[in-house]
Amino acid sequence: MYEQDFEQEYHEFYSAVGLFAYISKFRDKALVEICEQTLIMILGLKYTTNVMNAAMFQLAESAPETCQWIWQNLPEHEACISLKEYFVMLAIQQLISQGFVLGQDFSATTHGTLLINENAKVALIQSLSHQNLLLLEELIQVKEQVAFY
Repeated sequence: MYEQDFEQEYHEFYSAVGLFAYISKFRDKALVEICEQTLIMILGLKYTTNVMNAAMFQLAESAPETCQWIWQNLPEHEACISLKEYFVMLAIQQLISQGFVLGQDFSATTHGTLLINENAKVALIQSLSHQNLLLLEELIQVKEQVAFY
């Protein structure tokens, strides 16, 4: 019984992921928003956010230009906000583990942008998977020197 429920939920989740990824490829903001609102009504906000996040990972592999379009055209959507938080934290963890200093080599803005010097950017690029890099590159801004007082 439990296995059947899990299997059904798994198929429903990936069907929703596939639907959102497919709709996103049209790059029509109104259509994407209708899809998102429909999924929220059916599945709830948190579940829909998870669906949209999974779709972004799928799109990073299959249609990176669509992924960039979503970052640029839907930055206020919950899925984009949660992904930004995740990737900024991932980048910060990677940089700190490599010996870079927060406030000196890199920093994060309240808008989910990572300000980073060239050396830190090179190290970060080398430490991330291609898929993660595609999702993160919209959030990186290279700055020659980052200083906080």
